[in-house]
Amino acid sequence: MSAPQEKKACFPNPQNPELSMQSVVADNADWGSSAHRFPFYVDGKATWPAELLSDTPGRTTSYQSFQTSVASNKDRPYLGERTVVHNEDGSTTAGDYKFISFKEADETATHIGSALKSLGVAKNQPVGLYSKNRVEWSMTDHALSSYTLPSVAIYDTLGPTSVHYVMEHSEMVAAFFEKIRLESVLEAIGKGLPNLKHVICFDEVTSEDKARFSDAGVTLFYLKELVDMGAKNVAEHDPPTPEDVAVLMYTSGTTGNPKGVQITHRNLMSDVVSLQHRLHIGNQDIHFSFLPLAHIFERVVQAVCISQGCCIGYYQGKLPELMLDIQALRPTFFIAVPRILSRIYDKIRQGVKAGGPEKEAAFEGAYNMRLAALARGEDTPVLNEKVFDRMSMALGGRVKWILTGSAPLGVAVHEFLRVCVCPVIMVGYGLTETTAGATLTHYNDMKLGHVGSPMASNEVKLVSIPEMNYLTTDELPRGEVCVRGTNVFGSYLKNPEKTKEDIDEEGWFHTGDVGRWNADGTLSIIDRQKSIFKLSQGEYLAAENLEAMYGKCDHVAQVFVTGDSFHAYPVAVVVPDHELILAWAKANNVPGDVASIAKSAELKALLTSELEAMHKESKLKGFEKLKDFIVEPELFSIDNELLTPTFKLKRVNATKKYQGQIEQLYDEIENVSNLSKTTI
Repeated sequence: MSAPQEKKACFPNPQNPELSMQSVVADNADWGSSAHRFPFYVDGKATWPAELLSDTPGRTTSYQSFQTSVASNKDRPYLGERTVVHNEDGSTTAGDYKFISFKEADETATHIGSALKSLGVAKNQPVGLYSKNRVEWSMTDHALSSYTLPSVAIYDTLGPTSVHYVMEHSEMVAAFFEKIRLESVLEAIGKGLPNLKHVICFDEVTSEDKARFSDAGVTLFYLKELVDMGAKNVAEHDPPTPEDVAVLMYTSGTTGNPKGVQITHRNLMSDVVSLQHRLHIGNQDIHFSFLPLAHIFERVVQAVCISQGCCIGYYQGKLPELMLDIQALRPTFFIAVPRILSRIYDKIRQGVKAGGPEKEAAFEGAYNMRLAALARGEDTPVLNEKVFDRMSMALGGRVKWILTGSAPLGVAVHEFLRVCVCPVIMVGYGLTETTAGATLTHYNDMKLGHVGSPMASNEVKLVSIPEMNYLTTDELPRGEVCVRGTNVFGSYLKNPEKTKEDIDEEGWFHTGDVGRWNADGTLSIIDRQKSIFKLSQGEYLAAENLEAMYGKCDHVAQVFVTGDSFHAYPVAVVVPDHELILAWAKANNVPGDVASIAKSAELKALLTSELEAMHKESKLKGFEKLKDFIVEPELFSIDNELLTPTFKLKRVNATKKYQGQIEQLYDEIENVSNLSKTTI
């Protein structure tokens, strides 16, 4: 079975009257400090937002949503992955995408769930999913919702300590995993998982594998065995209510252990229905799934696809072959985090530059013409045919819109991809605790640097932060972003103290992000309250803002900025771009590999000059400028536990890792300063 082949046209209209005011407050309410809502809910009455789910029958739980789609799309393609082609020389290559239907997925899910019931897994007992995105992952998830079993998704990139923590903390009684995670699961069991009784591998296992798990006190099944078991003894579905927990989602954990966010079916489907109001996905659409399903962003987008009978194709799990998978599937929309979009931007930019000065100049001319046309709401068919169509083929040539979130998208990247790849790039803002979406930009909005207006399922308000000089009484109101609505979670698992800290008595979830209301009712995220540190003279610094700024330097790949109340200036750990410093070293006769080049005085001087140039370009105040920095040759990564699975810096881990070096750096700076005072 193959995917639908229809291509849908799309084009933004920046003159759309809905763009003039994109959020509203209740009558006579203060614009700066009051709750902002999606314009469809303007009266402030108690009906908001209760109508949302009652207006969409068949969508009150994820189970009901899937069953509604199965009834309407039984034989349509649903879940797909690339086939394996066996070549004559014994090698294998990836073939075309092959799909199973909605009906087939539902039958298999019922068999999986029936087998779990026969093994004694009881209603509301958590079950783990530890794998990259794949067809079996989604079928298992449907099985769990069919029998009211909360799913606990585990990032397939987590280290052994975090894997054990999630499995133990959630008290999961069974877990599904892929074969490459077998050793990690065994290691977690060895550390003690008293509630875990059964594990199921998506891939074929050996008798030796089963014996090892048996010795550890856990029964191991191959998924096919479980499906066959359930087919022989089919159990009637035991569906959830809207208030049952659908997903136990563990946050990435930039600070300490991850928190278990309990997301109910009402939370999930509220966000699904709200997103569908803005995205308008249909059963002719094709979704390319590669962002981890253990992250709430992909989980919710896939839930929208399921609710609309959309076709979903999974990547092979190999990032180097990601673009090949996209081009094979040819999705009709594209969901990505800014990091991926930045890579696409870099590749296109490099390709343009490689064409030489003459072609680069011609491209810039075409770029500026199309940019101006888009601002007027006009297309450029001649330029598209000559220049831009082949760039859009990087995503398969059928993408009608792109949705991004999870982290800020740079304005330059946003504008460039809008011109070259797809004119509609929507930006969302939200957290695990808001079931992903809290705000989303309008399909027609061409303005950059904001995250749109509130979703229909929630309201958003700002709370002043006087110590940071962010006030809701500012000309453009500023303050901490707070969210309340049917998509906002109710509590963290086993953590009432943190729940009380993050959700106030009126039900507002305090995000820790700093926002600004713009004149058109859109929200901009301008700072992060929790990455703020106070210097000895009382000034506050936003580390993430400085890191983003220094990250623009040519030879800088990553930056960790830190400081404390005992010193009057920030310092940093700077990771140079390996490829670029090797090229620079060769051109400047600096010998050695990356590690030795990183220790060289020549590289320190180069990086210092670039950082100082950025100081001037950004017009930093004296206390904002780096006093000195450590050059770190090793990239921050998920493997060394300095990045979360969504590539955010783990600030606590970075502080621990570099604490000694940072203290030594401060001592060296102070010694030089004291010496200077003595000699003067």
